[in-house]
Amino acid sequence: MKPPAPPADSLATRVMRSAWRTVRAAIEAKHTSALAHAQHGAVWLAVKVAKLDHAKTVALYTSKILPPLSVESARVHAFELATVGTCLSRALTIASRVPGAEVAFGFDPARAPNFRPHAWVVVDGQELVANDGCPTVLTTIRVDR
Repeated sequence: MKPPAPPADSLATRVMRSAWRTVRAAIEAKHTSALAHAQHGAVWLAVKVAKLDHAKTVALYTSKILPPLSVESARVHAFELATVGTCLSRALTIASRVPGAEVAFGFDPARAPNFRPHAWVVVDGQELVANDGCPTVLTTIRVDR
């Protein structure tokens, strides 16, 4: 199922066009780490300026021209991206390239007065990378490739 395209004049469309240019340049240079960072940059920008659905759409569209990742490769990419962006932008970026991956959203109720939500990638019920101590999962979204 193809994600719905945003309206032609929307902010999400402009972000996607910028993302495509960045990702195409990285593909031409054949740098896999640069590809991961380029896709993440586009998704991070979409997370900051648009709704979750638009950020998910940017992640899906940019992942269409990139090869899918195995679980092991996804872990490598997750560690490469560990210090940049937000947990949500990293999770959307990685999940968009791993078949069957979901983004989980949760929090730690022990830290409830300082509510700090977190997002991470789940593949076949297993966390791709440790989820930062968030035992309570509120919901998951599937990021179909």
